[in-house]
Amino acid sequence: MDFCIDNIPTLHSETSTIDGPIYNRIRLGLLHTEGALRLPLVGLRGMDIVLNRKRWVCIDRAFYDLPVLAWANFEPSERRSLQDPVACKIHYYHVHADFIVHTVLRAAINALRARAHKGDFAETYPIGSQRVISLSSRLADSGT
Repeated sequence: MDFCIDNIPTLHSETSTIDGPIYNRIRLGLLHTEGALRLPLVGLRGMDIVLNRKRWVCIDRAFYDLPVLAWANFEPSERRSLQDPVACKIHYYHVHADFIVHTVLRAAINALRARAHKGDFAETYPIGSQRVISLSSRLADSGT
């Protein structure tokens, strides 16, 4: 599932950055999926986030999945370490979207953690020619 926002007019767009650890956690969660993820955002009534490798779109379920805000045009190659922020563009589709930018990112991280804790990522995933086993599987095998 890809969520296209190209034909939806924005109220405002700006160049910004995302903290490195937040970007890394979301990208790590996406490595365990085939396509996009749609996650409900706990604490933001009626809001979901659709995550894929090209963009992250916060949408409002109550208004026919209209976008509220989106992060796109990520430039991770511009940073020197994993802790450095990642440049991106933020697109605002709602007049008050700027009030929830940080809350949406925190809720997305929490939703990914909850998904991993439920065991949705606790299996073996092929990446290239190697096999990667999630940490939760290793901890379960060791009895800790």
